[in-house]
Amino acid sequence: MRIDTERLWARLNLIGHIGSDNKGGVSRFAWTPEYKEAVNLLKTWILQAGLTFRVDTVGNVFARLEGEDQLPAVLTGSHFDTVPCGGIFDGMAGVMGALEAMVSIKGSGIKHKRPIEMVAFVNEEASQFLGGTFGSKAMCGMLPSDFACHSRHRQTGQLLRDAMLEYGMNLNPDDFNGSIIDPENYYAFYELHIEQGRTLLDDDLPFAIVTAIAGIKQFYITLDGVAAHAGGMAMKDRKDAMAAAAAIACEVERLALNSGSATRGTVGFIQAKPGEHNIIAEKCVVPVDFREDVQETWERLYSNLMDFVADQCGKRGLTYSVQTTIDSEPARCDKALIDLLEEQAVKQGVPHKQMISYPAHDALNMARILPIGMIFLRSANDGVSHCPEEFTSKNDLAAGVELLASALLETAQRDLFL
Repeated sequence: MRIDTERLWARLNLIGHIGSDNKGGVSRFAWTPEYKEAVNLLKTWILQAGLTFRVDTVGNVFARLEGEDQLPAVLTGSHFDTVPCGGIFDGMAGVMGALEAMVSIKGSGIKHKRPIEMVAFVNEEASQFLGGTFGSKAMCGMLPSDFACHSRHRQTGQLLRDAMLEYGMNLNPDDFNGSIIDPENYYAFYELHIEQGRTLLDDDLPFAIVTAIAGIKQFYITLDGVAAHAGGMAMKDRKDAMAAAAAIACEVERLALNSGSATRGTVGFIQAKPGEHNIIAEKCVVPVDFREDVQETWERLYSNLMDFVADQCGKRGLTYSVQTTIDSEPARCDKALIDLLEEQAVKQGVPHKQMISYPAHDALNMARILPIGMIFLRSANDGVSHCPEEFTSKNDLAAGVELLASALLETAQRDLFL
């Protein structure tokens, strides 16, 4: 399936720079004027192509290409927002790739029995209103109906409900249920995304077929000890929260390195109180992030760390509490869709590999209700992402989108799940 590479590249660079900031990056956050400007440009291209356009009650944007039969649609897309001072490829490559695939399929005149739909998910990054992969969670019924009445902008304190009403476009913050899709109306979901690492760069491959998305456990461990003078209190008499926090950070790394898998384990910072040079810390907050694609290992990492925390606190005379913020189980990509992507990649004659995604994506949520397939594009510039320097070449983007277009067309024509 051939696409128009120049059209894709020009559109991606035009729309991707909406929300450019004074630091050289792009800060295009959900439900802002910049975000609405980008949506309106996307709408123009959708309607110009003769596709139907709609926005759901929370701000997810859809385009639809009808099929010959009244059958469940094949859905594809990615997110439309950025992190603060981000780049133009994260998320947007998947949105514009999906649109280009649909426009090219329509232009080819090739018949397909199933409709094909594109979605631009809102607030995946959750840069201002916390709660990542928001748009797909809303579509999958994973958010409480009163979410907009409790979520607040992390800088200004504005209620999400008010931000959505200011944004307009017929959003309805009191009807989150209106954004839920019926899985019976959809056949499969594909997401194309940049890798955000250097696996493909090191292997000199333009794209990969994703086999699984790692589950994520994110939680905060709060350790409570006793503040005391750094010189006056003997080592044996201390209840030092920082010493325990440091041990826990090292244990997170040890567990990840010795899991028998490619686990990611991260402690991004330690927050200490009172935070003075010559005072033993009385309180520390340790944020932990585990990512793992094997269910049993994913569960064991958490339980083993909790055993370690309990042991450290017992030895040091501390108390502790745990607040979990993300608890998303691993998701497997559907074998039939993996096989179809492999078949189409071989037909293209493009070298590639299979790999696991350790970053989370909207596909992680969509896998709860639909068979999913996923394509990774090579990230250049040392594999960096979430920064102005993120980059995927025109040729790699085109190769990945041609694979996506072929997979969409084949999925819209075949009966894969018999």
